[in-house]
Amino acid sequence: MTYRIGSAQGFYGDDVTKALPMILGGHVDVVCFEALSELTLAILQKDKLANPKRGYTFDLRVIAQKILPEAFRRKIPLITNGGGLNPPAAAEMVRETAAQMGLHGLKIAAVTGDDVLARLPELQAAGETLAHLETGERLADSSNQTLVTANVYLGAAPIVEALQAGADLVITGRVADPCLYLAPLVAHFGWGWDDWDRLAAGIVCGHLLECTGQVVGGNSLALIHDINPADLPNLGYPIAHVEADGSFVVTKTPGMPGRVTLETVKEQLLYEVHDPAHYVTPDVVADFTTLRLEADSDDRVRVTGVTGRPRPDKLKLNAGRLEGFMRELIFTIGWPEAWRKVEQMKAMLDMFFQKQPGIERVAYSYLGINSLYGSVAPLPDDPLEIIVRVVFTAQDQETLKQAVRQIMTTGLSGPAGMSVSGTTVGAEPRYIIGLWPTLIDRAHITPQIDYLEVSA
Repeated sequence: MTYRIGSAQGFYGDDVTKALPMILGGHVDVVCFEALSELTLAILQKDKLANPKRGYTFDLRVIAQKILPEAFRRKIPLITNGGGLNPPAAAEMVRETAAQMGLHGLKIAAVTGDDVLARLPELQAAGETLAHLETGERLADSSNQTLVTANVYLGAAPIVEALQAGADLVITGRVADPCLYLAPLVAHFGWGWDDWDRLAAGIVCGHLLECTGQVVGGNSLALIHDINPADLPNLGYPIAHVEADGSFVVTKTPGMPGRVTLETVKEQLLYEVHDPAHYVTPDVVADFTTLRLEADSDDRVRVTGVTGRPRPDKLKLNAGRLEGFMRELIFTIGWPEAWRKVEQMKAMLDMFFQKQPGIERVAYSYLGINSLYGSVAPLPDDPLEIIVRVVFTAQDQETLKQAVRQIMTTGLSGPAGMSVSGTTVGAEPRYIIGLWPTLIDRAHITPQIDYLEVSA
């Protein structure tokens, strides 16, 4: 018998209600919701600073209210890393919501242990240098150690344990994306933690599912001429039918728009992959170069032949570092002699930035001309209009606000026809969260699982 995994979230803000057609139609045995990125963790940290009871995704409340009741009735477990920086608070919110809906007997598992921000001094004392993966600089030698997040990428093991303990909903923090999907396969089939080929197949399955709409025709260059634009908001999200040997078929929710083809699967397979022969996860190193893709039938692609190697000794740790604040202003310059006017405007702005102490970086780009490809894109000789985006940074918000106030005094004194977006003028400075990627010995990391139940 195949085991059917549905994917109903690929980012914070995705339409998690796409889980309902899978569940109500009886098409899945488990559903996963993948919500986290480094940017998401930074957003959740801001929420948590404002309210210690927050730090998890808003999507979780939608899952609790609209999806969990139907899944619980059908005994379909749900798995999500939307617990973010506060899985216990997320679990308590779900427990309270479930109790109000009368979901008696519901069992919730909250997985923690990935958040090591408070443990960093202890870990450094134990010999962890937390060296930057790209520069080699040790964290202790960095001039800026204002870290606001520090999360280790956990693997599938604690989710497996929670599922085997009967959890109806598993809420985690930073679990590596494909490991969310590997976990129910290990729990269902009983794969060993040294069965590298099957574990790698589960990782590839998770990787193909984790971005929801992308593998069913969304964000697809291959299908740019072959998919109805009106279908894009209503795509049926992906489902994998997995065999005990690790082979699987990628398909989509039956009866809903979308396409699953060799091309969409190949696009997703290579998405965010640096080395297809060496795809490192906490549980296994997967080799994509040995797998085979075969069109099984309409909207069905079979994946076989995945191989794997032993898991790494170290786990990835991504820390978010506060690196100041930024503001942007967007100006519009029109023909004639648009480039001459842009140079006048830049000279004017640069004068204000030089007079304002504390401005650190200033960058200009031209939206629709070189904002995507930089210097690779040739600039037109005399365009009808130029949209200029200027970004500037400082260590404090007031410096940026003062700079904007000064710049706005030139509303009638700038280049001919210059205008500025009022939305950008009235915006607030934004945090700059820089990434500090490093590795840590897995011996220092022990996930914990807390269970909450809805009593009668």
